[in-house]
Amino acid sequence: MTKLDLMEAAEMIRASYAGTNAAEVDVSIDIRGVQAHYLKSGVLVIPGTNEFADWFDFNLNVTSDGAETHGFEVVPGDSGTLWHAGFLEHAQIVYTFAKGLRPKFIVGHSLGAASAQIVGCSLQVPTVAFASPQVCRSRNRLPGEGWVMNLCRADDTVCHVPPRFLGFRTIGSRYWLSPDEVNVGGDHKVENYMDMLKLKKVKDRVPMAWPA
Repeated sequence: MTKLDLMEAAEMIRASYAGTNAAEVDVSIDIRGVQAHYLKSGVLVIPGTNEFADWFDFNLNVTSDGAETHGFEVVPGDSGTLWHAGFLEHAQIVYTFAKGLRPKFIVGHSLGAASAQIVGCSLQVPTVAFASPQVCRSRNRLPGEGWVMNLCRADDTVCHVPPRFLGFRTIGSRYWLSPDEVNVGGDHKVENYMDMLKLKKVKDRVPMAWPA
């Protein structure tokens, strides 16, 4: 497998949520609310928010004394890059799990997409991230960003947070998917992304496999 088909990547995420991928899983972790599955095919799958505590432990992770970031806590990584604190914490747990496995590909969704961006960039592994939030506040391009692909629906609120006007951005390339009918905040599930990938207007503009 030299490239990962985007629809197959989305199906891996869907199956991880549905719990129908047990036969495909080689080893998994569930540590402090962080789940990740290493498949026998060599793909690391990182699902998103599936527990109520995730919102407070990772997604929101706000602080009352961060006026510059309007309450979103940021912390420096090893390179000095400022990261959303909750996303970095989640990614550090996944990174510890993944670095010894050396996955061929990484796939993530939502909170898992935030983690996938950071881990994929760090390990320099081809990464497909669905419904990606914005994870860092560095203007400088980081080594390894070219390995990461983000798929974001224009009507998915998660893809717009933390706000860009505060300096936050995604890691790697980002492809915006624009539905014919906008339903703000209502199209975050991976199945909604799978529907978009079937459209000709998307196929004509977005690589259907990664790396492109």
